[in-house]
Amino acid sequence: MELDAKVAEFISIGRELDRTRGEVSELAIKLAAGELKLTAARSTLTSRAVEIYRAPRIGIVEVFIGTSSLQDLFARIRYLAIISEHDARLMRDYRLTLSENLFLQQSLADQEANLTKLQDQADEQRKQIERDVAAREAQAKTLGSDAARLAAAAAAAAVVPTVGGTVGGTPTGKFVPETVISQTNFRAATSMSAADVQAFLQTQPGALKSYVGVGHSGVQQTAAEMIAEASVNFNVSPKVILATLQKEQSLLSTKNPSQSQYNGAMGAGMPDSGSIAGEMQGFGNQVWWGAQKQNKNALDWHQGAFEPVDGTNIYPTNEGTFAQYRYTPHTSGVMSFWMIYWRYFGDPLS
Repeated sequence: MELDAKVAEFISIGRELDRTRGEVSELAIKLAAGELKLTAARSTLTSRAVEIYRAPRIGIVEVFIGTSSLQDLFARIRYLAIISEHDARLMRDYRLTLSENLFLQQSLADQEANLTKLQDQADEQRKQIERDVAAREAQAKTLGSDAARLAAAAAAAAVVPTVGGTVGGTPTGKFVPETVISQTNFRAATSMSAADVQAFLQTQPGALKSYVGVGHSGVQQTAAEMIAEASVNFNVSPKVILATLQKEQSLLSTKNPSQSQYNGAMGAGMPDSGSIAGEMQGFGNQVWWGAQKQNKNALDWHQGAFEPVDGTNIYPTNEGTFAQYRYTPHTSGVMSFWMIYWRYFGDPLS
């Protein structure tokens, strides 16, 4: 399969992920409402059962004997029929609500399983694309500088449509190197609170959901608190930070990360040699300095600015995209960020 077709398939999986996420969220809301309704129905039924148990027992004989007239008898019979119908309705409502909730629970379980399957497909497709792009980059490096530029251009042509400087828009199913994330999405620093980040991490298999360590400020914080704090301080979306954590060290999916993974969590201050400056080591420092670097790189953008990447110049259309190439000056790395953002948060250009 050609690289552009693989990217198109990845986009298709991403859109299906978006749709399924929406369905899971909608089902969860319906189930929560159903649980409240079921609790209310159970409470009403229980109260009625207690009422019947405590009430004096009146049999049909007492109904007949105690009547003073035929009219009174008919009235008592109607009253008993009303009570009986009321109790029967309570039982029907309870059974119906219970049945609806069981259906919602199964539907939610099915959709969550489908979501997991799609996420696995997206991860595998992303890894295959990254391998293909890396292979092209390696092949280009074995050539001369002129040939490397030609090879990079050829690789780009296979996956990149001409965008003519357009910012944003819906991806066509191909990676557009000039615009990998919208300005709005890059700068959405308050799009997720610390609680929102924690809720997101709880849905991931990685260990960050339970990580607690010393943050940049020197106090104990959760990973979510560190991410939210750095996002607001440097005006960078927490989604950008989360995508970078996965791109650099797979921390959203790794259940038992090594200390070296935490030390280089965002790849901040990490050259190709892999050596990290002392003040940047550790998860808290990595999140802080990684967000700082994303912001600093973005502020260097201006109309017409370019970055030399893999033997060719890329002209980003906004500062968020420019920041990605400054942060990771390789096509494969920036494409990886773009695919990871798609995988977890949907279209980065929406």
